[in-house]
Amino acid sequence: MMEATKQNTNRIFWVISVLIIVLFFVLNVFTPLIADDYSMSLGKHSASDIIISAYNMYFGWGGSSIAFFLESFCLILGKNAFNISNTIVYCLFVLLMQFHICGNLKKINPIIFCFINVFLWFLIPAWGQNFLWLVGSCAYLWTSTTILFFLVPLRKKCNNINYNLNIPFSILYLFSGILAGWSNPNSSAAVLFLLIAYFFVKIFKKEKLSLFEILGAIGFLSGFVLLIAAPGNYARAEVIRQITGEEKRAGIQLLVLLITRFISITSRFIHNHGLLILFISVFLGVELVHHQKKKVDPFVYFYALTGLACAYSMVLSPTFPDRSYLMVFVFLGITLGNILKYIGWTVPQIVKRNWLLLSFFSLIIISLSVVKAGRNTIGIYLRWQNRIEYIMTEKEKGNLDIVVKAPIPATDRHTALYGLEDIAEERDGWTNTAIAEYYGIKSIKGLYNDDPWPSLWKPESF
Repeated sequence: MMEATKQNTNRIFWVISVLIIVLFFVLNVFTPLIADDYSMSLGKHSASDIIISAYNMYFGWGGSSIAFFLESFCLILGKNAFNISNTIVYCLFVLLMQFHICGNLKKINPIIFCFINVFLWFLIPAWGQNFLWLVGSCAYLWTSTTILFFLVPLRKKCNNINYNLNIPFSILYLFSGILAGWSNPNSSAAVLFLLIAYFFVKIFKKEKLSLFEILGAIGFLSGFVLLIAAPGNYARAEVIRQITGEEKRAGIQLLVLLITRFISITSRFIHNHGLLILFISVFLGVELVHHQKKKVDPFVYFYALTGLACAYSMVLSPTFPDRSYLMVFVFLGITLGNILKYIGWTVPQIVKRNWLLLSFFSLIIISLSVVKAGRNTIGIYLRWQNRIEYIMTEKEKGNLDIVVKAPIPATDRHTALYGLEDIAEERDGWTNTAIAEYYGIKSIKGLYNDDPWPSLWKPESF
């Protein structure tokens, strides 16, 4: 009887898992090119174009070359190919989170897969930018997947001290380290902290280092140096300082500036429920270690500290956009998942007695959130499609200076446009010039008023 109930539960969660994957794909399909997608598309038609552009970006704007290559490659392939690829990468990303929680993936657990998706859906501050926006997804989701993949052998080594990679795979792990280190500034900085903690424990325990550990660390450090030392980082930082006004604070002592940023990061960490997740993990961890007398794998502590390092490494950056919080919550989520695993996923009796009622209300809450996000996503897509048709119609008429209604309302953080810049009122805005060049017109500007979009479902003519 118990076994049959368990099998039925697993079947239900398998169905839900498939529905989640389908929903993610549909949201991708109804997400148009926006913001940086247009500027990144310009002048790239071949591999040589990408290489030349990457070189210029490295010296003129930033060192995240891996993300830049991924963005450019996906834009050349086209949005349809990206929708499929992004769905596959997202599934791999969630499965890697599950691996880091369970320690293996011999058998995929659909229940954990679903709960990870719910965790990400409700806690990632810029879900749409991280997972649906083409440029943002390549820069965050894809590079985060690379990082989690790089950490797999280290996680296995913690579980089994005899685990090892043969020489060919150890050499490949070197290149995996380069990709992970060269991925994303705050995520890579956090993983650097994790590696330092990892090797400190290894040295403290006087454990022999494997070839793959040494090569992986060398690769990661090499990639991280390439990421941080890029001349473009300093050029971009100067531009951001001018925009934010920090150049006017040049006389303020560096310590005061760092403290101000530290306080700001802490405030946003609390606001985004990071402290709550950390508190729950610590509370359950104390119960686990001091009361249940269970031994916890050191990697659990590594994940928690890495999540904090991922957030507070941004104290060195003049800006900290919400999309940079992705790996903060990924590491905190893995920490919480590990602790729940050690506790044994124990379900309180009050929950068991009322599981049907709780499941019903949980389903209602999740469904309402998904419907709200889907409505806004489709509304944005219809607006963009209507806008594109209007641009092309006006272009055929010979009108190359176009005015469109703006902004398109992005009210849900699960949409890609949420928090990003739409077409500006000024024709020389960076989004405007990129969109104008993309569609082969002279200029474009946004016509702003108090209520440009009375309905998200019925796009009016432009």
